[in-house]
Amino acid sequence: MKRFYFLHLTLILSCIFPSCLKAQQIQTDRPNETESPSVVPAGRLQLESGLYYQKEEGTQTVESPQAVLRYGLFRNAELRFETALQFTKQDGQSQLGIQPSAVGIKYHLLDHKGMLPDLALLSRLYIPWIADKAYKEDHYSPELQLLAQHEISSKAHVGYNAGVQWVSENLQPEYIYTLSADHALTKKIKLVVEAYGTVISHHHAQNTADAALLFILSPDVQLDLTAGTSLMHAGSQKFAAAGFSIRI
Repeated sequence: MKRFYFLHLTLILSCIFPSCLKAQQIQTDRPNETESPSVVPAGRLQLESGLYYQKEEGTQTVESPQAVLRYGLFRNAELRFETALQFTKQDGQSQLGIQPSAVGIKYHLLDHKGMLPDLALLSRLYIPWIADKAYKEDHYSPELQLLAQHEISSKAHVGYNAGVQWVSENLQPEYIYTLSADHALTKKIKLVVEAYGTVISHHHAQNTADAALLFILSPDVQLDLTAGTSLMHAGSQKFAAAGFSIRI
C-alpha cells in the first residue's frame, strides 16, 4: 500500500512540475532544405535563425538573419512565419532588403509505425508586400509539400519531401524534391547529408547537395553548420551557413 501511495505522489508531482519529466529533444527544419514532419509541441514557441552565404558566377548573396518562427497550435499543428534580410552584390551593384516573407501551417498526419513513415503536410504562402522594394514580387506564391521521415534505427533517419510552388513571377508550377539522411555520431552531434532540387516544365532540373553538422546543446537549443554545392545543370553555386535554434 505504501508503494501505491508513493507512485501516486510521484505522478502528481510530475504533473505539477513538468520540468522534472524527460524533455523531448528539439526538432528543427534548418539547416537543410528537407523539412521534418515533426511539429512544435502545443503552446511552445521555436525560433530558428542563421547566417547564409552564397557565391554563384560573380554574384554574392548574404542572408542574415534568416528566421523561422514556429508556434505549436495543438498536438498535431503549428503556425509559422519565415523571413530573411538579404544583401546581394553583382557587377559592382549591391542591394539590401527583406525578402518576401511567408506564413504557413504544418499538420502532422501520421506517426511512424513499422515500415510506415512519419508524415506531415506543409503549406506556405509567400506574401509580396511583406518585402522591401528591391525584392518585391508580382504575385502571391503558394507552396504545398508532403513531408516524410523513416526511422532506420535509434540513431539514423531518412527523410524526403515532395511538393510544388507556384512561382511569383508567372505563377508557373515549380516542383520540389528533397532526400536526406542523418546519423547521430554522438548523443550531442548529428551528421546530415542531403540532395534536393527544383524543376519547371521543359527546363533542366536545378540540383544541389549539402552536408551539415548539428550540435545539441540542450533539449531546447541547437547549433548547426552547413556547406553545399550545385550539381549538373544548376550552375556553379557554392554556399555555407551557420545557425542557432531555441525552443521556449
